[in-house]
Amino acid sequence: MPPFFRPPIRRTLLCAAFVLPLPACPNAEDAPQWNTPSDDPLDYDVDTSLDYEIQVSEPRWVVPSDALPDTLTPQASNNNVDITFFEDRLFMAWRTGPNHFASDQTVMHVVSSTDMGVTWDEETEVFMGTDMREPRLLNFEGRLQLLFFQAGTNFMAFEPVSLWRLWREEQGTWSDLEVVNEAGEVPWDVKVRQGKAYMTSYEGDHYSSDPDASIDLLFKESTDGITWNKVNNKAYVYRGGVSEAAYEFDAGGNLWIVTRNEDGDDTGKGSHVCFAPANDLSAWDCPDVCSKERYDSPEMFRHGNRIFLAARKDVGGPYGDDPSMADYSARPKRFALYEIDTENREVVHLMDLPGVGDTAFPAIARTGAHTFLLANYTSPLDDPDVSWFTGQTSARGTQIYLMDLTFKPITD
Repeated sequence: MPPFFRPPIRRTLLCAAFVLPLPACPNAEDAPQWNTPSDDPLDYDVDTSLDYEIQVSEPRWVVPSDALPDTLTPQASNNNVDITFFEDRLFMAWRTGPNHFASDQTVMHVVSSTDMGVTWDEETEVFMGTDMREPRLLNFEGRLQLLFFQAGTNFMAFEPVSLWRLWREEQGTWSDLEVVNEAGEVPWDVKVRQGKAYMTSYEGDHYSSDPDASIDLLFKESTDGITWNKVNNKAYVYRGGVSEAAYEFDAGGNLWIVTRNEDGDDTGKGSHVCFAPANDLSAWDCPDVCSKERYDSPEMFRHGNRIFLAARKDVGGPYGDDPSMADYSARPKRFALYEIDTENREVVHLMDLPGVGDTAFPAIARTGAHTFLLANYTSPLDDPDVSWFTGQTSARGTQIYLMDLTFKPITD
């Protein structure tokens, strides 16, 4: 195990950064046991008359680690992670490759755990001889599937080819790959809410040098996890410079969205906080002028009436003032937890979480009324000022951890 994973070093760094009491890492004897928890906020009773403080645990490093099966050997770069619960197991999928960028050596791994990640069993791996990204584990209608998109092999190009999936048949046995969409669609946020599966995705000319190019942001739904239809048959919910878009429903069934407007359009560059009413989830209302702050790899979740965002944090921005993408890539990055101010439609920073350099592809799974499990990746934490690009290409690579978020009632 690399020296920057040694518990004393990690504990010192985190105490200095977060000033939190940090528990020891769990072992197999005291690891929690659970039934498969729902991820839908509607299935939990949260007393919204109380105020809650957010407590975060010490990260538990899982990739690479001795907890992984001996048959599995991660490469230097480990990112694009997703987690979910299915049949009383925690599942994790992630991309591993020589570095952050497209490679013909990329592998997609899937593992599962019965002790909340203390030990792992190998489930399957996917190798296509091309890059693969955005793994999405979907537990729906009694079946578990892995969605991801196939990309190219050009180190400096974004080349989505097809959207694929495979199904879990039993432990360690998965189906053959099948194509979901050959149009180069890129999945982003996938959730089960109100008895349906929903997905944001995008297709179009991402990173194009053509000033007239644009991206279509899609919002889809499925009642069986197999067939995906555009909500209300709307061709797209946003056309412009937006690619990644996270979403969450409020207690009234309305939809809140945070976009990443990386390519830029008539609203500027950065991000939007958008809204769609419960009676028309395809009618996305986005600001005419976007925030200049950029939130890469956004993921949203709800506790009671509060909606939160986990995403990459730009140090030295904002992105909307950048003359070039090179400036953004040359700056350090962090990983942070934010809250959505629904009254003013703003993103409010709450706290930084572990993450430096090449960091932030959070996945969040609910474990109870007031508890959530978070997965994320990061460059080694002992070099907090390393730039995003240096982290993406460093031989030190990136590593994946799990941590717990707990909402504790404040009682005076």
